[in-house]
Amino acid sequence: MKTKDFINILEKKYPKNLAEDWDNVGLLVGDEEKDLQKILFSLDVTEEVIDYAIKNSFDMIISHHPIIFRGIKRVLKQDALGTKIFKLVKYGINVYTLHTNLDAQIEGLNDYLLEKIGISNSSILEKREDGTGIGRIFKYPEGKLISEIQEELSNYLKLSFQRYIGKNRNKKVYRACLVNGSGMSYWRMAQSRGVELFITGDVSYHDALDAKESGMDIIDIGHYEAERFFAELLMKNLQETSLNFEIFDSKPVFQLIK
Repeated sequence: MKTKDFINILEKKYPKNLAEDWDNVGLLVGDEEKDLQKILFSLDVTEEVIDYAIKNSFDMIISHHPIIFRGIKRVLKQDALGTKIFKLVKYGINVYTLHTNLDAQIEGLNDYLLEKIGISNSSILEKREDGTGIGRIFKYPEGKLISEIQEELSNYLKLSFQRYIGKNRNKKVYRACLVNGSGMSYWRMAQSRGVELFITGDVSYHDALDAKESGMDIIDIGHYEAERFFAELLMKNLQETSLNFEIFDSKPVFQLIK
């Protein structure tokens, strides 16, 4: 299958126009005419991932995080990014990224995470005219203790750690919101919609303090820990292509030291 034909399949499912304005998605490095047989999924395009792709003759890397994010003015072999781009071009490996377009799409990453934790009904936090959007609000009709929700998150998402921000883990909440990745820019919007518990990753000190003082409980499940499931979702939805897929698990960036 040609790269351009595979991209057509991807973009019918996850259109690039669903991405946030600041994002960078699509074919970021490569050749649209290249024939594809083997595709490697990885959350990030690190040098370790590229070396693995070279060694194992992969034709394309599909990432969730863009290898090229902000504008670059030069590409040098002596730079970390330049080293990676030179290797990709030399060995003819394409890089395609699905980021916030995958998050926002119906039955995209936000919905897939809810499915994994046993939630079947939700509404969109920041809904667009086309019905897609970032964040999912869901309810616990009978209420649920935050400590019980944390236990479920750990079990269903196989989390090695969580961070809780709030005043009482042993209180019931009835309305929660999930924004995968780094979603703290949305907690005030969620609170205005009656959300009591906000679940996301990458919570900074000052955001945590502001939320706590405003009465919003937060569970930080980690950035990698939530978004690594993007590959599982895509493999499930791309079986029709009959290509060979593999997931590269690079493990979390942060190491917990007790």
